[in-house]
Amino acid sequence: MPMKRTLLSITLLLAAGSASASEITAFVSKATPDANWAAGVGGAFSISFFSIVHFEGELARQSGELPDTSMYSLTGSALLAPPTDKFVPYAGLGVGVFRQKDRTRSDNGTHSALIAGLKLKLGPIFVVKGEYRRFSLSGEPLFKYENRFSVGAGLSF
Repeated sequence: MPMKRTLLSITLLLAAGSASASEITAFVSKATPDANWAAGVGGAFSISFFSIVHFEGELARQSGELPDTSMYSLTGSALLAPPTDKFVPYAGLGVGVFRQKDRTRSDNGTHSALIAGLKLKLGPIFVVKGEYRRFSLSGEPLFKYENRFSVGAGLSF
């Protein structure tokens, strides 16, 4: 009987410590090479477990420098973020799909991303973040898309 109580106590403590937190953010971005890309926008939703592991879904649109040129991407990411006070550094990997298009052509494919960023917690619910993503696109995309820098703001709940 004492063993069952001990296991139950440990399970309850782990469950209490694993309460999840969510975050929704919007961002503006700039991608490289600069000759191909203008400003972009996007949004992300993340949920964290054990205050260190974060899973994120992101939808982004990057406008091209040429008229009627754009890229959409949908990315799922796993991120590690050590629990800190106001500044939260994070890093991880993402995978997803993309669609590039211009006036007459389009290309669909998959991508992977190496992600690093820094969040600043402003009070109990506001967050500001800066992020870098290094992309690798499958196949031969219409336009090179190598790096993306973004700045965003959101709510944590």
